[in-house]
Amino acid sequence: MKSKAKLAKLLRVSQIKLKLLTNTEHLYVESDIFDRERGKSRRFEKPRQDLKRVQKRIEELLKRIKVPNYIHAPAKGRSYISNAKAHVNATEVCSLDIEKYFPSTLAKHVYWFFHTQMKCSSDVAGILTKLSTFKEHLPTGSPSSPMLSYFTHIGMWEAINKIVEMANCTLTVYIDDVTISGNHIPSELIWQVEKQFHRYGLRSNKKKEKHYTNKKSYEITGIIATNQGELKIPNRQHLKMHRCRQLLKLGIKYEKGKDVLKSLRGLEAQRQQIRKANNDSIQT
Repeated sequence: MKSKAKLAKLLRVSQIKLKLLTNTEHLYVESDIFDRERGKSRRFEKPRQDLKRVQKRIEELLKRIKVPNYIHAPAKGRSYISNAKAHVNATEVCSLDIEKYFPSTLAKHVYWFFHTQMKCSSDVAGILTKLSTFKEHLPTGSPSSPMLSYFTHIGMWEAINKIVEMANCTLTVYIDDVTISGNHIPSELIWQVEKQFHRYGLRSNKKKEKHYTNKKSYEITGIIATNQGELKIPNRQHLKMHRCRQLLKLGIKYEKGKDVLKSLRGLEAQRQQIRKANNDSIQT
């Protein structure tokens, strides 16, 4: 793409509107949201609705590009369940987490992708970069951030996949969650993967790193995978479902009752998806 007029048409906005949306400093609402699972607050950068629509359009266009089998998010037709399914029957599993993945993915990385990989002219690449970033990094609340986090680091992921394949192991990537499994994972392999992170300005969160050896079950992206080839929901999910049913039996009314019922339906839907995954053959 070398024409700003064609870019505006592709993104379904006027050229005037496109120019206005590149000044993103005032187009986000920043807030701190407490993450119960992590036990700490995280910064959330929510784009204004008109900017979000354009970011959603960028995401839709990028999703047309075929991604490797080891990418499970962002990837069309794959999920956290298929990510876990790829590692059933493993003897050894190692899970890594990239610390502050979106804030560490800088505007210069996004520009490189649009200009070098997608062959956009410098001005078009600059506009796309401004539309996709906030304060010189990928924003956490943007719909285009997950796709761009992969494409801006595509060289790193290809290098990591080669390293893992050479060790006869399996790799999956679910945004910032990296899982490696096999009959044996050499310590040198994990060091080589983390070396690639460092090369691209990223680092692994050591506190969230998990290593399972000869275990009957192990947790991957919130799903329990077993060495018998089965997926299960964690016990904490069963407990949540039990508590929801108990609350409904007590006759919780109005909005709270609606929220509990909605939560229960979501948990039951997740259980059904896992049952289906156990019966289906998922290509990995």
